[in-house]
Amino acid sequence: MNDNRKTPAEIEEIKKELLEEKSFEKLSSFYSLFSDQTRLTLIALLARQELCVNDIAAILSMSQSRVSHQLAILRKHDIVTYYRKGKQVLYTLTDNHIKDIFSTGLEHISEQDEDIYQDKKKKGY
Repeated sequence: MNDNRKTPAEIEEIKKELLEEKSFEKLSSFYSLFSDQTRLTLIALLARQELCVNDIAAILSMSQSRVSHQLAILRKHDIVTYYRKGKQVLYTLTDNHIKDIFSTGLEHISEQDEDIYQDKKKKGY
C-alpha cells in the first residue's frame, strides 16, 4: 500500500503557505455578504445597470427602507457605491470583481441544476 501522507516537514511547509487567520476571517466576512438573498438580488440588478433606491424598491416590490438598509450594508463593505446625478442618487457595483464573483457563482450552480441553467440562459446571464 502506497502511503501518500506528507512528512512533518512537508506539513510545516504547507502551513507556512497558508494565509493568516485574520485574512481568512476577512474573506469569510466578504463572502457572507453573498449569502443573503436580498443582497444577492441587489448585486444581480446592479451588475446589469445603475439604479436608484426607488427603482430598486419598485423592481423588487420592497420598501425603500429595506432596500436602503441592504445597500448600506453593501456600501459599508465596498460592494456597491453611489453617486449623485442631479437630485437622484444612483447605485452601482464598486468594480467588475463583484460582477465576476456573482457570474462565477451562477455559472457554477447552473452546471449542476438544469432549472437554474435554463433560467440563466433565458434571462441572458
